[in-house]
Amino acid sequence: MAVVTELISQIAFDDFVESKNLSVIHFYATWLEQCTQMDEVLEEMNKLEEYKEVKFARLEAETIPEVSLKCEVVVAPTIILLRNSRVVDRVDGVKVNELTEKIKYHMSYKVEDPPYHDPMKPRESFESKLKALINQAPCMLFMKGNPTNPRCGFSRTIVSILDNYNTDYKSFDILQDNDVREGLKKFSNWPTYPQLYINGELIGGLDIVNEMNESGELESLLPKKE
Repeated sequence: MAVVTELISQIAFDDFVESKNLSVIHFYATWLEQCTQMDEVLEEMNKLEEYKEVKFARLEAETIPEVSLKCEVVVAPTIILLRNSRVVDRVDGVKVNELTEKIKYHMSYKVEDPPYHDPMKPRESFESKLKALINQAPCMLFMKGNPTNPRCGFSRTIVSILDNYNTDYKSFDILQDNDVREGLKKFSNWPTYPQLYINGELIGGLDIVNEMNESGELESLLPKKE
């Protein structure tokens, strides 16, 4: 029977999470009862067939501080979800239902390609990829989740506005790629999500889209489905 892996060094951590499969890491403290609870939860998940493609591990937060710092862990227990060495989600504290939902959500993404951005490549190369992504469709929405399963209220609202006009658009789930999520904020000088682009130009977030919708400016800009 597979066991939850104990990671005892940064090298072990880096090797473990360098995978297109979802990695679930419990950052724990030995003296906290809440961490024992989360250990038991992960051990039970690790036994179930439905999680057979998920990799479970635990790491004592204070013994490998460089990893805790990298993953922005400030409290135990914290569960970090990673794919291709990138943090895609997290759960702070004992929140079993939230953890289960997030694992199942990220399991639904089958990643065949290598990580979107190789940090060893020049910054210009990454920016060119961001430009290509922005111009992937005449109307691009960068959001949390996807149109059928928005992961925040703001994303849900902007999807509703676009769908109300029968808009022909594509979306990108920024929760699936932390490089894009952080890089696009700097590239477009816009700190929040969702972000709506039309013909490669940033329109704005939900507040601006709402204002344009209420003033009647928005509909004429949106490409429509045939």
